[in-house]
Amino acid sequence: MTTDEGVPKLALKETEWLEKLRANFDAEVHLPAEISREFLSAALLWAIENKVDCGLFHGADTIIIAHFGGDEIYLPSRWSDKRWHIAVEDREPFFDPAD
Repeated sequence: MTTDEGVPKLALKETEWLEKLRANFDAEVHLPAEISREFLSAALLWAIENKVDCGLFHGADTIIIAHFGGDEIYLPSRWSDKRWHIAVEDREPFFDPAD
């Protein structure tokens, strides 16, 4: 079965389910889709090691890490140098993309 727009109803239910899942988190990091896989892997491993509850989603041109507020210190952030780092700017980064 499809909707009037030709989209399978199952796909709509899946989309609705993912939106509800994502809405459970109260903060998000939006990384550019072209971020290096090395950086993304390091970021996700660091979050897992630090027991960050998070979800990984994708947008049209972004990779989204949804998380709960307070876990920012374990997740990527864009610093004043316009580069992505893992940690907040006031602290030593876990992963520096320049390395």
